[in-house]
Parts: sequence; C-alpha cells; structure tokens
Amino acid sequence: PLLLPPNAFAHLRRQAAALAALRPRLNDCCRHHSPLPCARRAWTDVLDGFCTDEFGVKTRQFHCCRRHGAA
Repeated sequence: PLLLPPNAFAHLRRQAAALAALRPRLNDCCRHHSPLPCARRAWTDVLDGFCTDEFGVKTRQFHCCRRHGAA
C-alpha cells in the first residue's frame, strides 16, 4: 500500500493501481507462447483503464491519456 495521506494524492493512487494491475498480467505473459504481443495487450488494456479513470475525475488528465491509437 502507498504511504499517502487518505484525502489527497488521488492521481498517484490511480497511477499505482494501474501499475499494480499490470504486474500480474505481465507475469502471465511470461508464460505465454507469444509473450511480447501478450505484454502489449496487457499494457494497452491497463492504460485504457487508467485513462478511463483519469477522465472520470475533474483534475487534469495524465498526458498520455490525451493521445489516441498507436500514439
């Protein structure tokens, strides 16, 4: 768990949650027959979820969430 005050730093909590969600998916990809495409899908899925969360709050979104497609 992060050592952040409970009533602030929500942006850091969202970032940490995204990284925490990515770790087990990458571990699964290491056992996959094609690990690189699996890791790319895992990253894309987690990043999409992170950006959805970012756009759900009234703060400025993380810079990568404003990009689209392969960017």
